[in-house]
Amino acid sequence: MKLFTKYYRINLPVMMVIFLLSAGMVYLLIDGILIREVDIGLAGAERGIRTYYSLHHQFPQQYPLDDSKLNYELTDKPMDQSLFSPITLYSNVENKMHNFRKVVFTITDGNKIYKVTYSKPLQGIHHLSRAIIFVSLLTVLTTIFASVITNRILLRRLWRPFYDALHAMRNLQLGDARNLHFPITTTEEFRYMNESLGLAARKAGEDYLLLKEFTENASHELQTPLSIIRSKLEVLIQDEDLTPKQSEVVSSVFASLKKLSRLNQSLLLLTKIGNQQFHHTEKIDLKERMEDLLPQFRELWSANNIAASWELEASSIEASPDLIDVLLNNLLSNAGNHNVGGGLIRIQLQPNKLTIGNTSPSSALDPKRIFTRFYKGPSNNGNNGLGLSIVKEICDASAIVPGYHYTADVHYFSFAW
Repeated sequence: MKLFTKYYRINLPVMMVIFLLSAGMVYLLIDGILIREVDIGLAGAERGIRTYYSLHHQFPQQYPLDDSKLNYELTDKPMDQSLFSPITLYSNVENKMHNFRKVVFTITDGNKIYKVTYSKPLQGIHHLSRAIIFVSLLTVLTTIFASVITNRILLRRLWRPFYDALHAMRNLQLGDARNLHFPITTTEEFRYMNESLGLAARKAGEDYLLLKEFTENASHELQTPLSIIRSKLEVLIQDEDLTPKQSEVVSSVFASLKKLSRLNQSLLLLTKIGNQQFHHTEKIDLKERMEDLLPQFRELWSANNIAASWELEASSIEASPDLIDVLLNNLLSNAGNHNVGGGLIRIQLQPNKLTIGNTSPSSALDPKRIFTRFYKGPSNNGNNGLGLSIVKEICDASAIVPGYHYTADVHYFSFAW
């Protein structure tokens, strides 16, 4: 979820609640003020009725078109103060029931006490209240809409340096911080962020170059003595004066040396992949690559009495050519090296998927550990446990999703992109 979306999901409901509560409070406040004004008018009407009665000793007659109502009746108990309250009465003007506001008071004339009720319609007040509520809600909606549009435009502009900085970091190539350029901004927080990111990028680039140099030097320094030892052992093996026991010992040392050399090369390759040294990519025709490789491996498989079959459809991928070559060679080599005499290899290439299955003397492998470094299956044949780890690193660098399952004594490795 984007930050903008999360902001609006929180902000909009809060704004709606605040505005609706504000509109309700405005309605209650205005309604109270209007009722108070009506009560003031009723109090004035009460004074007029009292004055008229004191002068004429009779109550005033109602005007026929006036919707206010004046009623009086004899009572035996005077009221201490006037009472104001709402009432529903029939309106002669509207010909239907309406809300009225009444004032009740008493007038004493000698031995007579009159209870007077004067009522005034509230229809105009309620119309005004509804109009005020409508205007308030319209104002609320307009304000919310304008706020959303303004915030959307404003926030995008305010956060633009942040996204530009992230884009620059995403395109950063380790060891080449010269191409790292952050946008110029006047916001202090973003300037501080750009300085921190730049410092971190330069530090990471320096560490990367040191690690790369160390890896290359270590590999070169190891390969040189290994090559010398290997050549010396080859000469020693050919010596006719060696006893069978000595020949066996020398052969064992030679095999261990070859294993050590392969381990050194594998670790070097893993380091280079982890350091993103294979950043050059291009569109690769996988069907063409497989058609070139399969005949070479078929002779090796046939010599070990392994039957191979394949189905190749047109397929391509955007990746590093060097890494794809290593990936395919490792997969095809593993399919033969971890097989059995009289076994089989099945290969299927689809437009966006490669599946390689092979029989093996081992049972199902652990799907959670199969692509980890130095993991070895139940039947270890002397491998260094880095082959599938290299495959996993290449997949991660090439946006390929590896998979594994075991069915009917066949190990299937799938790769989708």
